[in-house]
Amino acid sequence: MSLVVYNPTSGPAANNMQLSPRVKNLQGGVLGVIDNGKTNSDTVLNRIVSDLSVRYHFKEVITVKKHSVSHAIKDDAAEMLAQKCDFVLAGIGD
Repeated sequence: MSLVVYNPTSGPAANNMQLSPRVKNLQGGVLGVIDNGKTNSDTVLNRIVSDLSVRYHFKEVITVKKHSVSHAIKDDAAEMLAQKCDFVLAGIGD
């Protein structure tokens, strides 16, 4: 009898990570939104974006929906958000 063991990790995590610089002003910027696809996440995020838009008058809001709750957004979507957005809102969690 043989035993198969699967390693569920994806390799070692980066040792050195830095936060992006904090945005000083949201006014008139381009907001990116990452919807993780969980139940009602679009409802919650749309409400947050609506409330923030009234206050900060965004130039544009760009929304990306993950293809799976358990996976990251695709590389091309992440690159697009990094290029076009001044700040990104990701959500929601359980």
